[in-house]
Amino acid sequence: MKKLLLLLVVLGVAGAGWYYYAARTRAESAPEFTTTTIARGDILQQVTATGQLDSVISVDVGSQISGLIQKLYVDFNSPVKKGDKLAEIDPATYQQKLRQAEANLASAEASNSLQKVNTERVKELYAQKLVTRQEYDQALAQLQQSNAALVTARATVENAKVDLERCTITSPIDGIVINKQTEEGKTVAASLNAPVLFTIANDLSKMQITAAVAEADVGSVAEKQDVTFTVDAFPNRSFRGQVVQVRNAPKTTSNVVTYDTIISVDNRDQKLRPGMTANVSIIVARRDNVIRVPNSALRLRVPETVAVKREDAPAAPKHDAAGKVEPDEKKEPRAAKVGGDGQGGGRRGGGMFANLTPEQRQKMREITAELGIDFRNGPPTPEQREQLRKRMAEAGLPVADAPAAARPGEVVVTTRKIYKLVGVAPDQSLEELTIKAGITDGTATEIIDGIKEGDVVVTSVTVPTSASSSRPAANPFGGGRRF
Repeated sequence: MKKLLLLLVVLGVAGAGWYYYAARTRAESAPEFTTTTIARGDILQQVTATGQLDSVISVDVGSQISGLIQKLYVDFNSPVKKGDKLAEIDPATYQQKLRQAEANLASAEASNSLQKVNTERVKELYAQKLVTRQEYDQALAQLQQSNAALVTARATVENAKVDLERCTITSPIDGIVINKQTEEGKTVAASLNAPVLFTIANDLSKMQITAAVAEADVGSVAEKQDVTFTVDAFPNRSFRGQVVQVRNAPKTTSNVVTYDTIISVDNRDQKLRPGMTANVSIIVARRDNVIRVPNSALRLRVPETVAVKREDAPAAPKHDAAGKVEPDEKKEPRAAKVGGDGQGGGRRGGGMFANLTPEQRQKMREITAELGIDFRNGPPTPEQREQLRKRMAEAGLPVADAPAAARPGEVVVTTRKIYKLVGVAPDQSLEELTIKAGITDGTATEIIDGIKEGDVVVTSVTVPTSASSSRPAANPFGGGRRF
C-alpha cells in the first residue's frame, strides 16, 4: 500500500513538472504581438514645400542718367508716398546742356525767321519774272530745311529738360524702402542698364510665398486650399495662408522638376519680413473625428509560423463518387491589382500576388525587385505603378484596369489588409480583415469601412527563436525576429 501511494506521488510530481515545462515552453515559443486600439481622431493630408516670403508688389527704382549722388532723402525702412523725393543727382552737367540747347534753339529760330523773309522776297520776284524757277524752288527747300532745324532744336531743349528732371529720383508707388544700394557722393553710371538704387515694397501687411512644389505633389494642389507654414524666426508659431495660383512654368534644379505655387499671407502684425524662408504645408484633404489606424498596422508582414484566419480561405474540395477531388474549372487567376493592397498581404507573396499562380508570382517578384519596389516601405509611387503595369503587360501577367486619377481635393479609396488580434494568450491568433482606406498624414490612415472603433489590431509580430538554433537572431536587441 505504501509503495502504491509513493508511486502515485511520484507520478503526480512528474506530471506536474511535465505540465509546467510544457506550458513554459509553449509560452516561450508563442509569438509576441504589439497592438493598438482603433480610435477616432483628425487627419490632415498635406503637401510640404519650401519657399520665400516677398511683398506682393515690389519695385526696383533706378537711374536713367549718370552722375554723382548729391543728396539722399530716404534710408532703409523709410515710408514713402508716390512722387516723394528719394535722391538727387548733381544737376550741373544737365543744366549746362539745357542752356546750350536753348542757345541753339534761339539761333535756329533767328535763322528760320531770316529764311522766311528771303523766301517771301524770292516769291515776289518770281511772280514778276525777275528770277528763275530754279531759284524759287531752292528758296522753298531752304525754308523747309530751316523749319526742320527749328523742330530739332526744340526737341533738343525738351530732351535736356527731361534729363534735368531725372536728376531728381522720385518714388513710383506708396510703400516702404526695403533696400538701398547707394550713398551720397557715389557715382551712378547708367550706360546699358539702369542701376538699381532702391527697392520699394508696396504694402508689407499683405505678402506672398513662392513655394516650389515637386511634380509628384502638384497634381493634388489647387487654388483656395488652406496653408500653414513656419519660419525660422518664429519656430513655435504657425502662420496661415491660402493658395492663389499654381503656375504652369516648370523649373528644373538638379534633375528635380518643381512648379511655383503662390500663397497669399496676411501680415497685419508685421512679424514676417521679405526674404524669410517658409516651410509650407498645403492642406490638400482634411478629415475630422474619423476612425484611423497607424500606418505600421498596414505595413505588417505576418510570418508563416503565425496562425492567420484569412477572409479568402479556399472552400472545401468537392469529391466525386470514387472519392477523388473534382477539379475546379471555374477557378481562374484574377488580374493583379497594382498599388491597391500590396502592403497587407500577410504571408510573403500575399496581397497583389495572392490571386496569381505560383509561376506568375515568381515573375511578379522578379519584376518588382528589378524596379526597386518594396511594398514593406509603403505603396509604390504613381511612376512606379505605371512602370509596373507596363512590365506586367510585357510579361503576359493579368493586369487590372488602373483607377481613375483623382482631381485636387478628391480622395482615392484603396483596399488594404489589416490584422485583428483574437483569442487569449498564449492561444492568440490573427484575423485578416479587408478595409477601405482614405487619406493619410504619413503616420495614420483614415478607415472608411471594414473595422470599427475599439477593435485591437496588430502593428508588429515578434517570433522567438530557438535557443539551440545555430542561426543568430535577426534582432540583436531581442530574443526573436520582428515583422
